Amino acid sequence: MEAIGKSPRTMDNTWREVDMFLEISGVRNKSVKNIDEFKLNDYINKPKRDYRMGTAPAKKTVKDKRKWKKDSDTCTSVGTRRYKLTAIKTFLNYCVAKGWMKTNPALMVRVNIRNVRHSKREPRKKEAFTPEEIRYMVANTEGFWRAAILIGLETGLRMGDIVQLEWDCFTADTVTVWTDKKDKRVNLQMSDRLRKTIAFLPCDDELYLFPEERLDYLSEDEGGRAKRTWFPVTFRRMLLSFGIEGKSFHSLRVTHASRRNQKGEDVEVIAKDLTHSSSRTTKKHYIT
Repeated sequence: MEAIGKSPRTMDNTWREVDMFLEISGVRNKSVKNIDEFKLNDYINKPKRDYRMGTAPAKKTVKDKRKWKKDSDTCTSVGTRRYKLTAIKTFLNYCVAKGWMKTNPALMVRVNIRNVRHSKREPRKKEAFTPEEIRYMVANTEGFWRAAILIGLETGLRMGDIVQLEWDCFTADTVTVWTDKKDKRVNLQMSDRLRKTIAFLPCDDELYLFPEERLDYLSEDEGGRAKRTWFPVTFRRMLLSFGIEGKSFHSLRVTHASRRNQKGEDVEVIAKDLTHSSSRTTKKHYIT
């Protein structure tokens, strides 16, 4: 599946959601004409299980079954449901354009927020790391993770961009990256701290800073090992071991944006460097 204006990573995420829908709804290996608004509504608004939580308990007591059924209907957030619906809608638009379907049934489906508990209706506020947390993380990590934390803090780059950094991205004063998620070019200023971090990295590969981590991150279709989820899971566990809760690697982007804003930098410039389409996203979610 290809789409004009969509980055490879966006399409990969879209197809992952579509593939899950096709499997759970029982329409995989069948004609797309079997997809209707009723199957879509059941998938979005009456989930059989919460995919972030995994499958139902292995040893099912009556209490487990009741709790799992209740949670599975309410714990997926409104934002996640809307993302899933948008992904499926994109796929079905493609099917309509190809002439495989006459109309897109996803246009008739909406997320029913009444099925979602209040805490999952509200968007989660992204939090920045405190200076004490940053110092503790840097002091208690080494190798790839220490470098990734410092690069994320100094540039605001996502993990996917960090693991694919090339030596040629860097000059004495700038770092230039084509972002993985949106295929946008960003040209960032090199701070003294970033310059020192890069200078002390071992040159194990002629092209990439982190060749092994890059292979772990990339999908099998891209020649990688398809271990992308290892990065956020490992980082969250690391944070918990440090006594830091409710934050992720993405919080480094929030910290980066907030620090620049506190120094008086223009929000429009910060938004551009974060590859946000609108500075409203930066103001609302990334500046604390």
